[in-house]
Amino acid sequence: MRFNFFRTKGVFDTAGGMRRRLIFNIVAVAVLFYSVFFVAHIAVSAFTDTQIPNEYREAANVDLTLSIIHGDNPYSLANLESSKPGLVFQYGALFSLLVAGVHFIVPFIDVTALHYIVAFICVMSAAVMASAMAREHTKTLLPCVSVFLFTVVCTWRYGYINAVPDTLGVTLLVLVLFVETRRDLKAKEFIEALISVAVFYTKQYFVVIALSLFIYKLIIDKKACVRLTISGLVLLAVSVALIHIWCPLYFTYSLLVVHGVSGQSTGATAPVFSFIGLNGTSGVVAASEYNEPPSGWLFELQQVKSLAGIFIFIFAGMAVGVIKAFRCRTPSFPGSRLFVIHSGTAALALLYLGQNDGAWLSYYLQILMPTVIIYAFISMERLCLDDRLKKPYLAAFTGMLLFMVMFTVYRCDGRLPVYDKSDEAKRVWDKAYGYCDLYAGNGEILYVAPLGFNALSNGRYLYDNGHEMAINEDFYEEYKSSSFYRTVFPYAGAVMEQHLAYRDEMREKVRQQGYSLVTAVPGYETIADSSLLKRSGYELIDTLTLDMGRTGFDVEFWAPMLL
Repeated sequence: MRFNFFRTKGVFDTAGGMRRRLIFNIVAVAVLFYSVFFVAHIAVSAFTDTQIPNEYREAANVDLTLSIIHGDNPYSLANLESSKPGLVFQYGALFSLLVAGVHFIVPFIDVTALHYIVAFICVMSAAVMASAMAREHTKTLLPCVSVFLFTVVCTWRYGYINAVPDTLGVTLLVLVLFVETRRDLKAKEFIEALISVAVFYTKQYFVVIALSLFIYKLIIDKKACVRLTISGLVLLAVSVALIHIWCPLYFTYSLLVVHGVSGQSTGATAPVFSFIGLNGTSGVVAASEYNEPPSGWLFELQQVKSLAGIFIFIFAGMAVGVIKAFRCRTPSFPGSRLFVIHSGTAALALLYLGQNDGAWLSYYLQILMPTVIIYAFISMERLCLDDRLKKPYLAAFTGMLLFMVMFTVYRCDGRLPVYDKSDEAKRVWDKAYGYCDLYAGNGEILYVAPLGFNALSNGRYLYDNGHEMAINEDFYEEYKSSSFYRTVFPYAGAVMEQHLAYRDEMREKVRQQGYSLVTAVPGYETIADSSLLKRSGYELIDTLTLDMGRTGFDVEFWAPMLL
């Protein structure tokens, strides 16, 4: 199918009447202007002060990218023989490989800023593809521009643009949908299998699209399902074999270690009555003011409540479209069944993933909402312009479509604010980095993850990039007691032993006042807690609340006492 975004001839027929289409296009112009300012706002926010992270563990991705740029292999067994452990990265490496590749083309751009640039391009790419699919199957601009705007919203993660793989994952997920809706595309199943394998090496949970695709193909075309399955298994087997040869530690980090931290998060279910009194707030608030269950089913319930509060009319629109397609026994548009199947598959997957305490709404927006948004707007506009329906139904559907747009824009703008770094927040960050730069001249600094950008941008050693601390004594004991873990991940024991032993060395170095500055975050697992630091002759020189998007973190700065 040839796609012409600005096509007019032969398309604007009598369906729906000129007046109704005119109303939709007028509303579309307003949404378009809002979208332009919205995108410009998040771009300015993202590319201002890129050395200030938007989440606790953001430095991990930059750490991996720099390792690749420097020619190091963090997944090599040689790291087990090193005096210092190699870096730990729990997600797929594809996003960092992409950024490193772009860096070789434009080496003059700061690597941290380059992560934001690539992430922003991913956001725009996903939104454009989603918008194109809506445009192909509708007759006004309203679904097209609305889908663009709300797909941009789907990439939200504590401030929209981050140096993490999520944005690439959303782009690849939408790309699968885009490929499936190309009627005459050759080798479609092979391309879809390739994208599905790629998404597994981007952010693991996005691989749910592969399951959705398999179910969809199994229902509509069993031969295509066989081609997809064989292609996917061959590509996966080849990639796993090559990774095992060149990067034998890769799956230890991306499957075992990430399971360790996510399993701990989703495993703790808050008491039922703790839900009483929850204020349901969202947006950018201080950590001390943010009131949510730490993890578990009630955490998920709060996320679902927030999601419904924002997208209630979008979900209603999809439900209406599904009912209409079921009654007519025909798909709403080519490939539309995949959108419905993925929405259901993603919703089931989120019964587990949604309990993760790092998932506040972002997992739902990334995995679930793209298909819901695209399907809902296409279906609702078709209903609104269907002259076969009686006038009361047309009026109801028209009103619902307009509410889908206006209500969701209003709720997105209020519930998912762009993170603007205030002048006061910037001054606090400048003060924190000032401490690091001042004490770096006197010796090595023991960095904590939120300050990782400062270490990486200045070529200083960073142990805790936010992912290493997933390895702990409890997880090591769990590993040793599991024959399955020991068989599938034979190197994990050596990795954990190395990290735990090195942390003991770091604590001994603290006792000997071997660090010129030690940083710590109370309440988070750190190398040296306050009691050890006090016993070792360190004094607390300052505690700064560092604003990192949706929440802030209290970071302590400890220096050796002057004798």
